[in-house]
Amino acid sequence: MSIKHSKASAFTMSKNCAWLFWVCQLLNISSLSIELSAWMLGILALCLCWQALILSREKRLTAKASTAKPLQKINLSFVPSLFLKLLAISGCIAIAISAKQFGVLISMVHLLAFAYALKAFEITQRKDFYQHILLGLFLLASALIFRQDLVFSLWILFLVIINLAILHQVFAKADSVAKSSKTVAIMLLQSSLLAVVLFVIFPRLAPFWQVPLAKSAKTGLSDEVAPGDIANLALSSELAFRVNFNDEKVPLYSQLYWRAMTLENYDGRKWTRAKQDKRAQQISRQKFSPITSGPAISYQVFAEPNYQPWLFALSVATTTNSKLVLNRDYTVQSTTVVNQPISYQIKSYPEAPLALSISQESRQKNLSISKGSNPRLEQLASMLKAKYPDHLTLAKVVENTFRNQNFYYTLQAPQLINNSLDQFYFDTKAGFCVHYASSFTYLMRAAGIPARIVTGYLGGEYNNISRQNNSNQTGHLSIYQYDAHAWSEIWIEGIGWYRVDPTAAVDPERVSSGWSTALLEQQSELNGDYMSLYRLKQLAWLNTLRLQLDAIDYQWTRWVLGYSSKQQYDLLKRLLGKEVPWKAAALIAVALVLFMGLFTLFNKISFIKNTLNKKPPEQVLFNKCIAALNKKGIDKAPYQTIQQLCFIVSNELPQSSSDFTNLTTTFQLLRYQQYNKLERQALLTQLKTEVNCFLKGVNQDNTKLNQKTSPL
Repeated sequence: MSIKHSKASAFTMSKNCAWLFWVCQLLNISSLSIELSAWMLGILALCLCWQALILSREKRLTAKASTAKPLQKINLSFVPSLFLKLLAISGCIAIAISAKQFGVLISMVHLLAFAYALKAFEITQRKDFYQHILLGLFLLASALIFRQDLVFSLWILFLVIINLAILHQVFAKADSVAKSSKTVAIMLLQSSLLAVVLFVIFPRLAPFWQVPLAKSAKTGLSDEVAPGDIANLALSSELAFRVNFNDEKVPLYSQLYWRAMTLENYDGRKWTRAKQDKRAQQISRQKFSPITSGPAISYQVFAEPNYQPWLFALSVATTTNSKLVLNRDYTVQSTTVVNQPISYQIKSYPEAPLALSISQESRQKNLSISKGSNPRLEQLASMLKAKYPDHLTLAKVVENTFRNQNFYYTLQAPQLINNSLDQFYFDTKAGFCVHYASSFTYLMRAAGIPARIVTGYLGGEYNNISRQNNSNQTGHLSIYQYDAHAWSEIWIEGIGWYRVDPTAAVDPERVSSGWSTALLEQQSELNGDYMSLYRLKQLAWLNTLRLQLDAIDYQWTRWVLGYSSKQQYDLLKRLLGKEVPWKAAALIAVALVLFMGLFTLFNKISFIKNTLNKKPPEQVLFNKCIAALNKKGIDKAPYQTIQQLCFIVSNELPQSSSDFTNLTTTFQLLRYQQYNKLERQALLTQLKTEVNCFLKGVNQDNTKLNQKTSPL
């Protein structure tokens, strides 16, 4: 803050720099505003308002004291020390109490933001200012834990420049904010060469610690689902993951069922993942290699952080990635929680069967229903079982029921009493994918057919703008949270787990090509987003711009965020051949020397340029007089001497002639004579006085001339 103390070592800041410092705090905190709780944002807003009042009060005091005495001995900080301590203790207690709800990571972020806001009230020395700048940089680094997309990364880079510009102004107070920002930006640009080289070739070591899990940070699908849950998720336009099919043809939209979890337990209200006993856990730890057949599809997935272990793939999926686990329910998961962008390669066999045989334990689990929870569905199942003994035929009949009766696919489904599937199937007949998958699965189980629910994502937005020129690359798919979907699987003898998506019977467009216009309009109305997908697609140019930005962000994710140690090793092996380690070390050394050489060269060029362009102070003063003469219509030609110019001034401006002659004499002495430092300073002071007298006389001539020519 711009706080001045009586001590000689006290830290001070100019008024403009102090306000920039305040704005910088506001922007730094805003980068983490989504992760902070409402009460913490309220405390931070109170601290910022308090600082603004301090700055405003200082401005008023400065204005009052401007004609009296300097403010070096006035302490403008009116924050009571005791109150500040009580606020700090209370805030820490509140954070500690909320830690169980927030989790370790979010609690640490709360503490960092709180300390950052309070530290601004304790900046009395330069070291305090340095500590506050470091806290701000740590705050920006923490924001990158939660988001790393290109737009947000550029925003963080902009804030880093602003923070460092304030630091630069402490050492160069005469520089403007724009000049300080330009200097910092140039320095960062100069250092980017070494940064890029180190990013490409420096060994990508695993972190020495694991970022703690934020309980409130989990996004995307949950491991338990009730009717209506995915409809709420469908209101989100956040990116879930992207897929690159590696120069292969993109499958049809209706084939893009991205499997995430299988839900086999139903308690009458919601579906959950089956809990494994000790024997099942021992079996699951054993490496599972699915049986594959038919043509394969290879693709690369770039998943966004969701703070869960579940990943996404088309069935039947295989991988050689040691950090991925293939489960016996044909899902894929990471060995660790996905708390940062992750890239993995998958090979899928869409025509391969899923589990041609089923264990007795799995059969019982997938036939289990909550007896009496939905009696009308159980009665209907008994009737259908007696009429259609063939399981596949019975499933087709139920699908036809959804297709031919007045069922309606909507995000605004009526509220069900205790999530009653009976009420949905026989009464309301309006719902989203989970409603139809739940009722269908329950009906199959009640009819004696093993069935389960699978959750994941359906389809994706195809974007071919990202393809490279003269390449067969077919672009990429972007899968968003609103693509979340649920479908059913029934086990048929000789076929295995067979996918049945009741949504296809109710809303075929959702399965064949994506969201209908009606669903998009519903989503836009429900989430109140004025830049929703529905509105963006209505304007062709805006939708094209959105796809272009998505393509740029995809390349950022692919080449920067997705740059793994394996990709690094493969790249270096192609560039350097064998003996990669010592060649990489030599390349780093060469880059370091080259960087230092270029840095020295740039500084030398800048110094020479500034030296050549810098004009002596006497020349600057004389140029002011030439500019004043130009306004009077007297121009100095390049061939004219100063004596000739004095003759012209004596004829055109006789009243200012003597003043001009005096200053030209002093100017020539400074210009062409050698003096010591004190003598030169005395002549410069004399020249300033003479220039001011001349300019004052010329201005008075202008005033008199205007009065004579005035119509009144």
